[in-house]
Amino acid sequence: MTAKSLICILLMCSQSPAKILFKANFETGDLSEWSQTGTRGQNATARNIQIVTDIVQQGKYAAKFTIHEDDVFNAQQLRAQIGGPRITVEEGSDTYMSFYMYMAEAPMDRDNFFYWEGNPPPRYNNVMTWWVQPKDGGGATIHYGTGNLGRNGTEWAADFPIGKWHQLAMHIHWSEDAEKGKVRLWFNGAMVLDKKLKTKGPEAVYFCQPGIHRSPHRPSMDSIYFDNFILADTLDEILPKPR
Repeated sequence: MTAKSLICILLMCSQSPAKILFKANFETGDLSEWSQTGTRGQNATARNIQIVTDIVQQGKYAAKFTIHEDDVFNAQQLRAQIGGPRITVEEGSDTYMSFYMYMAEAPMDRDNFFYWEGNPPPRYNNVMTWWVQPKDGGGATIHYGTGNLGRNGTEWAADFPIGKWHQLAMHIHWSEDAEKGKVRLWFNGAMVLDKKLKTKGPEAVYFCQPGIHRSPHRPSMDSIYFDNFILADTLDEILPKPR
């Protein structure tokens, strides 16, 4: 055996296999896949989250999230959400996640549908958010922004065609330093953002909450369908596979 062959074998042995950390495709026909991450009745009542069979991305089931004017979380917020996975975040660590979403009708207002937020201490820290909102002249747009609910700036925006499933995939390289952090986004398999950004605060644990979140209160009723959530430790696990 040559030295080169031995090095190759050692490198392959030292590489850990790709691992799916969380997966939810609703094929259980209920929300049991989320039982360990969070299904609080305040946000995930039967009228807010329905398991459906008429609009699915793959398989037999998907979930329909609907927000109503009385889905009050507190004096400033409306929510129809489910608790997503919590992850341990270190300076320089990486997170890979993807999911599919669909809207049968254009949103009536801005709907925050996904975000990463840190656990205290010292406080809850929403570091990035994705949302959809009505488009002038009809239809919808999708957006990604940093800071609390995107208030530090919108980093990406695009049309969001209604009546079609869309995949959103993300690679977050976590850092408190804007020159070391990075966000890469894919929309329907095409990379749409690759940018250095501050991606975390001082917190060590971050969580996500898929669904519909509004702040401040806005009374219109909207629905978003979700399917096939994957959280993994490599990029290959979350991007669409060639057919």
